[in-house]
Amino acid sequence: MISLYNNTESLKNFKKANQQVGILERKTPVMANDFFEKIKKYPHSISGVVSKNTSIEDIYTLLNNELSDEIKSEPFYGNWLEDMSKISQLFCNILGDKSISFWLGSQRGCKRYHVDMVPYRLLVTYAGKGTELLPDRAANRKAFVNGKPNKDIIKDRSALSHINEWDIAIFRGGNKGILHRTPDSALNDDSSLLMRLDTFTFLEEIKKINNIV
Repeated sequence: MISLYNNTESLKNFKKANQQVGILERKTPVMANDFFEKIKKYPHSISGVVSKNTSIEDIYTLLNNELSDEIKSEPFYGNWLEDMSKISQLFCNILGDKSISFWLGSQRGCKRYHVDMVPYRLLVTYAGKGTELLPDRAANRKAFVNGKPNKDIIKDRSALSHINEWDIAIFRGGNKGILHRTPDSALNDDSSLLMRLDTFTFLEEIKKINNIV
């Protein structure tokens, strides 16, 4: 089930609701497109823990050594930092946690429809085409479970939708989550930019898995 929310206050109730995805639609700010055209010249993958009480300082520190002085001197840069900070605080409030795992990247490669095996995940596509959603009514979940390709998982292509740029989308994870994937236009394409927020333990769990492998 996909539900649209009117404001961030109502979105705070997502965890209590029986929904797969909650979306808060937002308009792309003036100056955003020109700003992100400059950022898209360089691939990025930036991650770290962001705390609710120091969110803007934490994000500033994570990005400081990764972005050029030219980008950081842009007037819109401060607006963008503030936006990511407020959304990080929002996600902390939704989870009831003091900190979250933060990732910002331009490389997206989830070609096959899947569900996120995490409790909750928040996505904002700042540039490029947003995540592709396949509602349950249009999906062959059995084909998905059995490892079949996308063509066997899709029952009704007309039901596909995409999250728009700047929209805030919160996913409920687990086997009952909505099937979704990276759209073709963004696969292995460095021109998109996605912010992904997870529970504060997510990055540590990924590190443990990588060390085992």
